[in-house]
Amino acid sequence: MSAVYLPLAGLRVVEFCWVWAGPMMGQHLADLGAEVVKVEWYKRFDLYRTRGVERLRGSMSEEIRRESSYSFQSLNRNKLGFATDLKREEGLQLVKDLIAESDILLENFTVGTLDRLGLPPEELDRLNSRLVSISLSATGRGSTIESLRSYGLMLSALGGYESLVTDETDEFIGSPTFVMSDPNAALFGVFAALAGSLHARKTGVGATYECSQIEAVASLMQTPERTETKESSQEGIFETLDGDFVAVSINTPLEKKSSFDSSDSLQEWIHATETTEVLAEIRNSGGAATKIEDLGQTEHSEIFAGTDVRQACLHPITGERDIVATPWSVNGQRTPIRKPAPTLGESNDHVLRNILGLTEAEINDVHESGVTHES
Repeated sequence: MSAVYLPLAGLRVVEFCWVWAGPMMGQHLADLGAEVVKVEWYKRFDLYRTRGVERLRGSMSEEIRRESSYSFQSLNRNKLGFATDLKREEGLQLVKDLIAESDILLENFTVGTLDRLGLPPEELDRLNSRLVSISLSATGRGSTIESLRSYGLMLSALGGYESLVTDETDEFIGSPTFVMSDPNAALFGVFAALAGSLHARKTGVGATYECSQIEAVASLMQTPERTETKESSQEGIFETLDGDFVAVSINTPLEKKSSFDSSDSLQEWIHATETTEVLAEIRNSGGAATKIEDLGQTEHSEIFAGTDVRQACLHPITGERDIVATPWSVNGQRTPIRKPAPTLGESNDHVLRNILGLTEAEINDVHESGVTHES
């Protein structure tokens, strides 16, 4: 097999991110080869460390539970983990030294959070004039509601997207859980990080990029609405006789009659028909139909047959798990999951020794101070 091509190798990123949008920025950069150092603290770590394992509180040690989330492991693969207390001067100085040795800084906190921690834009520029800083807050600095603390559903609603989530009668229902806000905003952040890095390498000058997640959602609202055509579309998600759900879209010329001439007749027919027959007949008629599958079912789906999009990843706490890898390949080869998501503080010595260049005596002093260890 040819050598793995990692186009961002040599690029160092310091990540102050949590939940979904911010860590996904770091995930994309790390997948493409960047060295991403995720900064957390034992009393203030990424909330997604317990995503999906909330109900296990008390049934296992917190040291195990906070490392067991599949969501966290997926979003933070290929990253290093550095734990230090930013509220102590010694910890803040370590982070400042790390920033001085980095190319990109990522954060998705409420506007002003880094300022209060002692890392406002002017201080970042003093530490590293080539630094590209990406701020992916809810509103963007300067908004009249910049102090708003929120998550994806609220941002998706404020950006107008939720108003489009309706049922077949156009009655508003809203997203049931996951929303477009987070992954959409993450891509805007990645674009800014890469563009800023190219500019910084060319000019030697970095910049702070402010991105509003609400405005990123609003940008999705600019897509053109469907115009009226000579065809009537029958589409939706329906349950089959087997209990499966299928997504269907059929265009039938108005002047022709069809067994699919109304949503009601289509739904009745699908509900009384086996899945394979539904898919075959609708496809043969020129329509589109596919079975809806959950993540577990994709392992045996014909759509993913022969691909290596699911990769086994050996985590030191939870053992081997299949993680959905990056969706692109480079020169015909998918960029691999090179390491599992970091446990809290697992890369402390590596950062201190190999990035900050501390001596063994200095590293021992850091450890003895308690600024990088859980008390």
